[in-house]
Amino acid sequence: MTTHPFDAAVTALSRNAWLPSGEEVALGKEFFQRRDALQQRLLPGMPPCPDPQGWVTQHVFWLEDVVGVIDGLLAAWRGYLPDSHMVALLDGYAHQARPTVPYAADLRRAWDAEDFTHCSVEEAGLWEEWHVPETERQALDALTQRLIPIGAMLVAAVDRGEAAL
Repeated sequence: MTTHPFDAAVTALSRNAWLPSGEEVALGKEFFQRRDALQQRLLPGMPPCPDPQGWVTQHVFWLEDVVGVIDGLLAAWRGYLPDSHMVALLDGYAHQARPTVPYAADLRRAWDAEDFTHCSVEEAGLWEEWHVPETERQALDALTQRLIPIGAMLVAAVDRGEAAL
């Protein structure tokens, strides 16, 4: 039975069988730098959310942007690190977040169909309640929860590799 590259990376890191190379550390650090620099995007005409966590749509767009960051990094790095566990971890992270990409497009289309030039906080809240129903919110929460351990593995890999440099 073949082990999936993501599972092999998690196992290798957990068992201290993988010490990330300088290139792998550089890739992981670049991912975190780019991810941390992402801005929360609003739909055009949508007011800022009074809740510090922002609108649900902002989180969907942020996850879409994270997938874009990873896809760009892997396009540039995969050739240099073809069998890298760091590549496998990033691939796993993008795989988990990828369902938000078509969902973000659906939300943009729905917003554009409303032809908002601007709206109130209340209108934005009602729009989200209608277009991001509870089942979608729960699915998004579950997806986000699945990303947390992958992110923790990425942090551990970067930290372990950095400590050895």
